[in-house]
This record gives sequence, structure tokens and C-alpha cells, in this order.
Amino acid sequence: MKSIIKPLWSYDVQKTEQWLTDQAKEGYHLKELHRSKRRFTFEKSLPKDVTYRIGYDKIKPATLSNTMRNDGWEKVTHTGKWYVIANERPEEEVTTSTSRDAIIKRNNFIFYGFMAILLYMTFATLVNVALFTTAYIASDGIVEVEESPFWIITYIVGTLATAFYFFMIYSVWKIKRANKALSQENQTTYTPHHTLEKKKLTKAEEKQLKRDGIIIKRRKFGWMYSPDKLEKWLEQQATEGNRLHRVNKLGTTFYFRKGEPQHIKYSADYQNLSNDSYFEIHRQAGWKDEFSSKGALQKWTIWSKEYEEGETPPALYSDKTHKLKQAKKVAFSYTMLFLPLVLMYIFIASMNLSYLLQQGGAWTLMNTNTVMFFLLILVFGTFITKTWMYYFRLRRA
Repeated sequence: MKSIIKPLWSYDVQKTEQWLTDQAKEGYHLKELHRSKRRFTFEKSLPKDVTYRIGYDKIKPATLSNTMRNDGWEKVTHTGKWYVIANERPEEEVTTSTSRDAIIKRNNFIFYGFMAILLYMTFATLVNVALFTTAYIASDGIVEVEESPFWIITYIVGTLATAFYFFMIYSVWKIKRANKALSQENQTTYTPHHTLEKKKLTKAEEKQLKRDGIIIKRRKFGWMYSPDKLEKWLEQQATEGNRLHRVNKLGTTFYFRKGEPQHIKYSADYQNLSNDSYFEIHRQAGWKDEFSSKGALQKWTIWSKEYEEGETPPALYSDKTHKLKQAKKVAFSYTMLFLPLVLMYIFIASMNLSYLLQQGGAWTLMNTNTVMFFLLILVFGTFITKTWMYYFRLRRA
């Protein structure tokens, strides 16, 4: 018997699974996982090739399905919501596995929690820097250091806070990377025909079509704050004979291919988690994914579906209230993202403005910074306002 502690094993379950497999090859087979102690206990036996899978389920299933048992899977241990299963069959013969959706959703919860704390700590740090800078300028660069027997506490707390800050940065990076790998793990080999048609063009061929005027380019910045307007704009382009060809990676440049006028319904869908089943369900219903954002905070997908003249335009979701719920989620998400920044810039700009009004005089770097802060307040405030206007437009409709 041996025990190994791995504090951050759940950040990358694929790496942990491979580690368990490597341990089995050395003759150490997993016996128990202790969730709170982050401890793995192994039992010494004959070396074997064992495939391990780690699952996460709120229901804590006591048994595996018949399909998985018939495929050779056996439950090794479970602790809390985590469980580990093993399979001694050759990996190429195994046809089933555990779902990754619950792990991705859990990781996303931790990811957004750490992001919120990071934003708060960054905001607090910038406020303190702004206060010190303003006081430093007001005192003409004269700084007095007050002797105190408690400086050691300040240093310890500061060191711990800094270490925690960098730990959260590492966690955010690690979780984002792990979630990307988990999302790609079970991707289907299904490739829509429209993707083959549009993306087989080489860069040279596309440039030639642009020169010939067959492919035209249009820019649309900030459409995710008013997605309903983007949908109407794309549908109008289709009726004019401009069919969406592709969207660049940033989602700001739209390429259209000229042709016959068509009736196409577009839907910009926002999801906290876009997994393979999400795409497959809509594809099977006849929808084509024209664009999917890659960012961690913006999970947007633009879908399209053709319909005949006189037909009722198709809807991505049959539930009529889904679009309104989605709009509310969009408004809350972007408000939580931008509001702390707006408040921070208002605070700093007001302090700078108060000092400048007292001092007067020529234009300085502080004047420029203050103007920039007000511009940022305007930009981020506009983003928040647009999302809530989008929500209320759908609510009235």
C-alpha cells in the first residue's frame, strides 16, 4: 500500500487519469480516493494495462449502466461527487466512456469564481495605487514612512495575498486549458456540408473572389451586446443575395458571397457551456453553425437555417421564453463583467478631477489619464446599457 497526495488533481482530470494508468503499469492499482485530503491510495499487485476514467455526478450513482459494465468498466472508488472507474480491456476495444459535461460545468463555476476574485483584487489594488499616486503628487513627492512594530504582519499578509493572486491566475489558466481539452475529447467526426463548401477555399482563391467582387467584407463591432440586431442584419443581407460565407476568429468581420436572394433565419445563441451534444442537437435539426467564439467569457454561436418563401421562419428553440431568459443571462453576464470596471474608473477619474480642479494650471499627464478614464466609462457603460436594452426589447415583444 502507498498513498500519494495531489492537491490540484481535479484541475486536469485527463492528466490524472494517465497518471493512474502509469501507476497501474508499475503494479500500483488505485484502491481509494480521499476527496478532502486529496489523497490517492494504491495497492501493490501485478503490473497491468488499465484505463482509468474520472467522473463527476451530483447524484453519486451506486452502479454503472449495463452498457458500460458490458464494455468492461468497473467502479473502483467514489468520494463525494467524484468517482473513478477502470477498464482492463485494450483501450482500442473500449467503446464507451464517462460524460465530461459535469466536470466542465464544475470547472467553469470555479473559473468564473476565481475571475470575479481576480477582478476584485485588481480593482482594490488599482484604487490603492491611485490613492497613493494622488497623495504623492499632492505632497510634491514628499513621503514619510511611519515606524510601526506591526510591519511584519503587513509583509506577511502582502506576501500571502500576492501568492494567492498568482495561484488564481494559474488556476484560471489551467482550468481553461483543461476544459478545452475535455470539450475536444469526444468531438464527433461529423462535418456539415456547408463547412466543406465554404472553407475549402484557399487564401489565394478567396482573395481572387474578393477582387472579382463575389465575396464582400463587412465589419460589425459589439454585435454581441445587441444580437437581435445582428440577426436582422444577416437576414436582410440574405434577402439581398449576400449569403454569409464565414466570420473571422474575433467575430468582428463578416464575409458574404454574392448569389441569389434567399430566405435564411439566423440566431445568435449565448451559452455558458457549448459541448458536443449542444452542436449535434441543432445540426440534426437542420441548423448550420456559422461561427463559434473561442473566448472563455463569451460563448456565442451564430446558427443559420434556410426556409421557403411563405413558410414560418424556424426557431432555434421551441420554448418561446428561452430567448428572453437568454437575453437576461446576457445582460447579467456583461453587467457583472463591466460594472466593476466602470465603478473603478469612476472612482479614479473623480479623484483625479477633484485634484485637477484644485490645482488648475497647464495640461498634464493626469489630464490625459482622466480623459481616458471617462472614455472607458462611456465605452463600458454603453456595453452594459446595450445588453439591457436588448433584454427589454425582447420583453416588450
